[in-house]
Amino acid sequence: MTVVSGVAEPVREPEESTGIPIGGRDTTAWWLALVAAIVSIASTVYFFAKGDLLLYEDAISHLQIAHRVLFSPTTGPVQLGYAWLPLPHILMLPFVWINSLYFDGLAGSFTSMASYVIASVLIYKIVLRLTRGNKAAALVGAFVFMANPNVLYMQSLPMTELLFYATILGGIYGLQCWAETEKKSYLFGGCFSLVLATLTRYEAWVLAAALFAVVVHTCLHRHYSWVKLKAIVLVTSATTFVGVLLWIAWSEFYFGNPLAFYDGKYTNPDISVKPNNEQLHHFVVSLKTYLYAIDDNLHPLVIGLALAGLLVLLIRLRLSPESLPTLATLVFVPFYVLGLYEGQRPMGVTQFGGGLLNVRYGLVMVLPAAILAGYLVSTFTRTVLFRVALGVACVVLAGSFTYEGFQRIDTNIATVQEPLNIANTRGGLVQRFADAGAFLRRHYTGGLILEQEWGSQEVLFDARISTQENVYEGSYNLWAAALEDPARSHIKWIVMRMDDWGDQVFTTLHDSSRLKPYKLVYDRHGYRIYERS
Repeated sequence: MTVVSGVAEPVREPEESTGIPIGGRDTTAWWLALVAAIVSIASTVYFFAKGDLLLYEDAISHLQIAHRVLFSPTTGPVQLGYAWLPLPHILMLPFVWINSLYFDGLAGSFTSMASYVIASVLIYKIVLRLTRGNKAAALVGAFVFMANPNVLYMQSLPMTELLFYATILGGIYGLQCWAETEKKSYLFGGCFSLVLATLTRYEAWVLAAALFAVVVHTCLHRHYSWVKLKAIVLVTSATTFVGVLLWIAWSEFYFGNPLAFYDGKYTNPDISVKPNNEQLHHFVVSLKTYLYAIDDNLHPLVIGLALAGLLVLLIRLRLSPESLPTLATLVFVPFYVLGLYEGQRPMGVTQFGGGLLNVRYGLVMVLPAAILAGYLVSTFTRTVLFRVALGVACVVLAGSFTYEGFQRIDTNIATVQEPLNIANTRGGLVQRFADAGAFLRRHYTGGLILEQEWGSQEVLFDARISTQENVYEGSYNLWAAALEDPARSHIKWIVMRMDDWGDQVFTTLHDSSRLKPYKLVYDRHGYRIYERS
């Protein structure tokens, strides 16, 4: 122990004493990556065979956004829009131009699958450093993440969650390594990974702020000089939040509103949160809802191990600079609870008698849970009981990856049941999309289609019609003209949805003389389709 300014501080051992390979390869990490890749492929094949890759309507939207950048009446970066952050869609670009991959959903799955492998290895490395080189504990932490059924499903989808997990874990690992070694390369690497995270999901903005506070705390803890402290704070803040600033500038430049991602026409919370929402301005209900969502995504045993691991970590390391990056992930709990309380996004859980909605928001807590469970295990790795328990767990885990074993737990995967529940409670809306899409798939012979994408994105996707043929509300220099006079805008087909969803095509054209050049060819289940004679 040394004493600095009257405060006892443990001496940081050289990096070589951690048992972590320096200047060489950790072959265990490479084998783990291989196993994770095999599990990823097997899971994706399983869910693809079941037809579950596109259960989430958001999955279709992500694919369409990427596709429109390359194929649209108004192609270009502006098609990235302002609602969802751009990185997931940019990473889909090398694949969405292949029609089979695009319409099957695999064009977006590849990013999630690669992120699953990266996240698995990063959890292993984070636990390895926290436990000073305990590989058994690090492997347990990685397997807690890898074997989670909800993770296995989400890593198969063209969604943003797994990329989000991988990028924030990269930030955590980089800052953890910097806290141990004080190497600037780790600090910059961690900050760069956080930039990627802030361009993936908005939750990363909160974590980036928390990890920035960790950097400041570490500098103060190390009693850096004012000059060094100021330099690190300035560089870290400028690096970490550049993604946020770029997105705000993007929204202002293209859409004339720097906060379009928050209060734009299609992003305003009032659209999705109803005034009678039971969580709105009820803190206890909001807290319970999110805790139930965590329980739905994580096994109670894992939650128990994580809580015990948190207690052991706080007793052993307290709030040391090495442990704070991991502990910063706990900020997601108050963030989501406050979001439910303020009505930013709704969430539904079966424990309150409703259906599942946005329950996947609780899955992010698998990251600290896996790390903390691995850390807890490090206190028992030398006992015979632990080795026996680990062997039994491996046998059970291997059995769960057989087709029959995985099929038995399939119905208990909350993230699978969520979109199925939504489909069942939307009054046959999914079938309406499918029927209209099937009609177009049989009869579409080419030409531009006027259709509002918001609220009806599944129709043209089910019809397997390229976004290149769709004039929609994001076709910024064509949309207004097409609504004003579709025939003059060379519109061949018109698709309108007749309900209270606010379909602009319907409200603008359904009683208009501008439909005279068109023939009604489909009128069922709340959809009308017109073809120009």
